[in-house]
Amino acid sequence: MRRIAFTLILVTAVVGIHACAADAPTAPKPGTGGGTSSAVSVQLFTNDANPKAGTCTLVEAIVSLNGTPVPDGTSVNFSTDFGVFGQNGLPLVSVVTTNGAAATALCGASAGTAKVKGTATVSGKTNSGSLTISFQSGPGSGPQVSSCNPSFGPIEGSTPLTLNGNGFSGSAATTRVQFTVNGVTKDGVVSAVTPTTINLTTPGFPEFGSPSLQAAITLTVMTPSSPTPVVLSLPGCFVYGTAGSGTPTVTAVLPSSGTNQGNTRVTIIGSGFSTTGGVQVFFGTVEATVISVSYNQVLVLSPPAFGAGDVNLNKTVAVTVKNIASGVVSNATVTFTFTPAIRITAVSNGTQSVTTGFSPVTIYGQGFQAPVAVTLAGVPAFVQSVSSTELVVLPSLPLTSGCANVTGPVSVTNIDTGDTASGASFTYLVPQLVITSVAPQIGVAGATVTITGTNFPLSLADAEVKFGGRIAFVTPPITAGSLTVTVPPGSVTTNPTCTGTNVPPALQNVATVDVSVTNRQNSCTATVPQAFTYQLPCVAPTPP
Repeated sequence: MRRIAFTLILVTAVVGIHACAADAPTAPKPGTGGGTSSAVSVQLFTNDANPKAGTCTLVEAIVSLNGTPVPDGTSVNFSTDFGVFGQNGLPLVSVVTTNGAAATALCGASAGTAKVKGTATVSGKTNSGSLTISFQSGPGSGPQVSSCNPSFGPIEGSTPLTLNGNGFSGSAATTRVQFTVNGVTKDGVVSAVTPTTINLTTPGFPEFGSPSLQAAITLTVMTPSSPTPVVLSLPGCFVYGTAGSGTPTVTAVLPSSGTNQGNTRVTIIGSGFSTTGGVQVFFGTVEATVISVSYNQVLVLSPPAFGAGDVNLNKTVAVTVKNIASGVVSNATVTFTFTPAIRITAVSNGTQSVTTGFSPVTIYGQGFQAPVAVTLAGVPAFVQSVSSTELVVLPSLPLTSGCANVTGPVSVTNIDTGDTASGASFTYLVPQLVITSVAPQIGVAGATVTITGTNFPLSLADAEVKFGGRIAFVTPPITAGSLTVTVPPGSVTTNPTCTGTNVPPALQNVATVDVSVTNRQNSCTATVPQAFTYQLPCVAPTPP
């Protein structure tokens, strides 16, 4: 059956999502009237701002009211002008918060740049945050940015900045670096380009006086392999502000949950992290393994919640960062949730017909964490509700070949961690197409014939009827149990010689053929051998 083609890419992409580095957001715009309010803060984060076309990337919103996480169940409306969201295959999705965070997955079937917006309303106050994600074409040989050096500079600008990476080409004249702070965009001054570095000077944003402001960088470079410039989004590369590196602040962690087994790759986003004296990161009271540190990001592996870490077992704990040299510890307002390993124990309503309309399927188990991706017999399903032990999903139409049923395991993936489990089974029943009669069974080309049976296609476009391999014209109306057709010309067109007592223009049999009905939508076919006999008027025998 037909279905939204894009959904095929979702599950193939989510397993690798958690292995990418996280990026920070553009800073939320302050309230400007018209219903917006600076009391509500909406910040968007992604684990990969430059994913490959045909994959998905995690988008998380951190929402607070007057600096405090909003109540659980607060709706965040995500929208995008490119790609679709994994939960529903649409460019709009609403997700509720847990511990002040709501997450979704943005997927792009082709290369392009997406402007993602997240909007929340709390106590009558509304605000939005935005994020740019650039889906990249090609096998991954294009330009990539690995780091900014330095990752912090004064709000007045004029900081010499180096973008480190690979695959750069062109010159300073063909390279553009734009900085966006609180919705204001300015150009940096590019001075030099090499295959591995881009050197520039940052613009200033003296109109903003915050001690720490995330700058979203958009890099546009020319490549020798394409006449179209490549656009890279770097939302977490550079921070403006006045705060020194001795005051660590944690804004968000991405992902915000992981299994009790530990070793979830987590990016801690904030500012003031010491790149010289080093940092320690604690999940509750248990220390994590630090992989890398920049001024505004720390990449760690979560500790296991077993053995010495069992105080964290199945708990939500604060994530804190300590600058070793100064001994200063960050705020403890951002949390991480340890969950059981994902497991499927049972499925209800696990057998459904593709022709009668689908009803919700309930999946029971443990360790489910929104957002999730679900497949039923390899076919992506639409997620309707998520709890830690129960999912409700709606099946989508499978692609079928012939009349075979589609059967396979149920699979669930936690998008923000990549943890996957398969279990139980789901079957799409494909009704068998059956011909019970052809009437009349004898006649001439152009005659009207009625074919009866079961599970015939219900649209003229999907119904294909053949007499001896030649396509007949199907006339409306049609039903699941009856088709009316006009007999096509047969393979024998020469009038036969009259035999026996026949005299011209008596009809005589000339050929007997198979009759078949095919549903073009799924290629399901039924055939009755030798079901119709063609006749032609006979002619007088040639005199000897």
